Amino acid sequence: MIFFSMGNPAYRRAPPWLGLCCILVVYAICVARLKPANFFGLSEDDSIYFSSAQALAEGHGYILPSVPGTPPGTKYPVLYPWILSWIWRWNHSFPDNLSSALALNVVFGFGFLSAAFLFFRKIARFKDVESLVLTALCGLDPLTLFYSANLMTEIPFAALALGAVVLTGESLRKDHGTAWAMFSGVLTGLSTLIRVLGLPLAVGLFLAILLRGSWRKSIGFAACVAPFLGFFVWHSIAVAPAAAPITASSCSPVWNMTWMYYTSYLDFWRADVIQDHLIWHTLKDNFVRLILQPGKYFFDPRFVGLRTLPFVLPGILSAGAIRGYYRQVRAEGWGPVPYALTFYCMAIVLWDYPEFERFLMPFLPLMAAGLWIEGRYLMKRIGLALRDGSVNAERPAAIFLSAAVVVIFSSISWFFWRGAISIRRASELRSAMLQEKREAYSWLRDNSSTDSRVIAYDDASLFLYSGRQAMQPVVFAPAGIMRAELLNADLRCIVEGARVLRASYWLISDDDFYREWEPASSRGRTREGEIEKVLPEVFRSANHHVRIYALGCARQFDEPACRRVSSTLFPSADGNP
Repeated sequence: MIFFSMGNPAYRRAPPWLGLCCILVVYAICVARLKPANFFGLSEDDSIYFSSAQALAEGHGYILPSVPGTPPGTKYPVLYPWILSWIWRWNHSFPDNLSSALALNVVFGFGFLSAAFLFFRKIARFKDVESLVLTALCGLDPLTLFYSANLMTEIPFAALALGAVVLTGESLRKDHGTAWAMFSGVLTGLSTLIRVLGLPLAVGLFLAILLRGSWRKSIGFAACVAPFLGFFVWHSIAVAPAAAPITASSCSPVWNMTWMYYTSYLDFWRADVIQDHLIWHTLKDNFVRLILQPGKYFFDPRFVGLRTLPFVLPGILSAGAIRGYYRQVRAEGWGPVPYALTFYCMAIVLWDYPEFERFLMPFLPLMAAGLWIEGRYLMKRIGLALRDGSVNAERPAAIFLSAAVVVIFSSISWFFWRGAISIRRASELRSAMLQEKREAYSWLRDNSSTDSRVIAYDDASLFLYSGRQAMQPVVFAPAGIMRAELLNADLRCIVEGARVLRASYWLISDDDFYREWEPASSRGRTREGEIEKVLPEVFRSANHHVRIYALGCARQFDEPACRRVSSTLFPSADGNP
């Protein structure tokens, strides 16, 4: 009975953690309701991670087994595939083992939300109730739920990175020893082996400890990060990206870009941004997206189908989050956050895939905190203006701001509700299409030789289901968004990969190119439609949404029987590539 006394310190500490446990349970239920297995293969990254994990579990090393030639795994750091490899060791039956892998992702989500709760309490210094409300806001955010339902590195990386930030903040306290900095170094090092973006995070946290802590703590942090960085550097030097299969044609640049997409993001970035002279365009566009992203975490027009003035409300919310963050930094400072955020943002604005909702996931709690601080400040000012009868001039502005706050709160609530519905509908649609794709995968497994190569947009998923190596028909260079001639070249050379790899089949689905921008998405499907008219069909799914075509003429375009289709497969003056 003594333990349950209200005066007992342990009892007073228990309610916030019980509240956090309730949030974690609700979060897990919400993710489960999305039926995460339906999303497998949606991003392609997840299926590449899982296929590499299979290779690691079978003792083949870190390779890309789905890609023809099985090049070494140099596209991503090794840690996440290695973690997933233990799922394969425990259960080698695919796709039955997907549920275990997705459950592991939810466990990382628990870590992320626990780190968020500590961030609100320890760094933002909110009260327990505020911390719980904001943790729930982060956990139920549609983007958090979506990435938790996908077998990708967003949530694992966010858990490690945010945990490192929280531990670094604790290490800056004078009453805490070097151990806190060392624990932070371990988490930071692990994050570098999950995603390359852990490197700028490590630089920012090291400077925070060096400048605001002590040199002893900074040495302890660096000593714990160093082995992970050493392994990263060693692997980068020792394992070089595989060279692309040689092709001598006008389509060679397009084929080389597609190959580099699988084997080296750095080489792909150089070719796309530096060689195409788009560095300033990339910086300008990415900076605008970076500024808008904080608000899009709380109102993303894509999830609610809003097409009119889609950036107005995200812009307002971003301004509020940034203003609240700045207000707190000026008043009390946020420990290591400014250092980590600065170096992290310097890295992501250079990237040519501007998916900032993915990149900034570790800092979602920071954005929620900034918006909360600014909202709390505005409500205080509005309350004072409405209560103070002597300041009549401020009353109309206070009434207007009150109405604006109600509209913004209602919009955020609408986004959370509609966002969850949109994700569930996407899961249902994906499930229906997946059933037809699995029919096609079964046909390939039963009717093609084991060394057959396939062209398919969901290539790594095809490998896991059928055991046949595959590649996408083409990887559109992001520079094509700004330079139409690059997109035209990609479309013209869409068959080049099939010719170089001597692929036997081309799997075409009605949802191909769904990850691309417009007009690349629609034009890619149109180009596939042209190719479908001249290739022999060997399989069609029950509802006709997935087809497989034989690719003999794509491999032997100079044969007399294939000359009729060469002008469609290789649209040039002489019909040859």
